[in-house]
Amino acid sequence: MERFIKFFILSGFFMFTGSFVFSALEREITADTLNLKEAVVEENDTIEYELIIFDPRFSHWYVRESRPIGHYNQSYLERWNKILTDQWNQLYHTSRRRDCVPEVYLEYDPDIDYGMKFNHQLFYYFKYMHERCRLFRSKPGGW
Repeated sequence: MERFIKFFILSGFFMFTGSFVFSALEREITADTLNLKEAVVEENDTIEYELIIFDPRFSHWYVRESRPIGHYNQSYLERWNKILTDQWNQLYHTSRRRDCVPEVYLEYDPDIDYGMKFNHQLFYYFKYMHERCRLFRSKPGGW
């Protein structure tokens, strides 16, 4: 039996005097229904994480711009996703910008194996947002 845990990131543009981008992360499960760290998983059970991004521009950009999924190893992606998530969350708490402000705190636990596909997509979502908004101070080489 497989359990699916989906992470949603919403983003889009609204036209006012300039562009405003909102982003949100939503879990399909709630903390009180499943504690991920304390979940009891039977031997034959697997947990699969899926990142769903509701931004048609990202989907097109991802297909066009991302390198093949095996180009970076998973530990490289996890390390950068942790760094970029920390920066994202700091912007969420402190940013005074009116454009491209993260609207939701992201919970990324480096002790959880989200899988290669999830980490690859999240890494490239951060790159996509950086290209649009110049959000991150520390970033991987080549960005």
